Order: sequence, then structure tokens, then C-alpha cells
Amino acid sequence: MRPLSVDILLLLAVLSELVCVLGILASATTIDRLHYSGATTAIAPFLILAAIVVEQGDHNPTWNAAFDAVALFTLNSILTHSLARVIRQRAHGDVEL
Repeated sequence: MRPLSVDILLLLAVLSELVCVLGILASATTIDRLHYSGATTAIAPFLILAAIVVEQGDHNPTWNAAFDAVALFTLNSILTHSLARVIRQRAHGDVEL
């Protein structure tokens, strides 16, 4: 039987994703939607990583989850920034490389 803390961490991960989805649906502009979509990889993967650490300890699934969480966080930040630059350039034509 798994600890209650694992269930709480997974519930928090799901709730954080739900808040992000509601933010995306309620956003008025594309930049606002990018802001909320970026938050999806900033919170939940690390909560899931914490749940895996509690459940598995220092075994291989923990290291896989750690790599996945860091990769999601890093790559989504880069992608969100790149998309925001393209959106601004198309809207205003004032972004230079």
C-alpha cells in the first residue's frame, strides 16, 4: 500500500494542471495562453517527481522522472520564449535576432 503523501502529491499535480487549463480557456490573448501553458510544465512534473521519490526511493524510476521533469521545464521555457518572440514579431514587426 502506498503512502498517503503520494496520493496528495498526485492530487496536487492534477489540480495544478486543472488550474492551468482553466487559465488557458479564460485567457484573452495568445500571450496570456502561453503564460498558462508554460506553467503546466513548471509545477506538475516536479510534484509527480516528488511522488515517485516517496514511492520508489533512490531507484531507476526516480532518476528517469528527475530527467523528465528537468527536460520538460527547460525545453518548455525555451519553446514558450521562442513562440512569444514570433507572436510579437508578427503582431508588431519589432523583434530582431
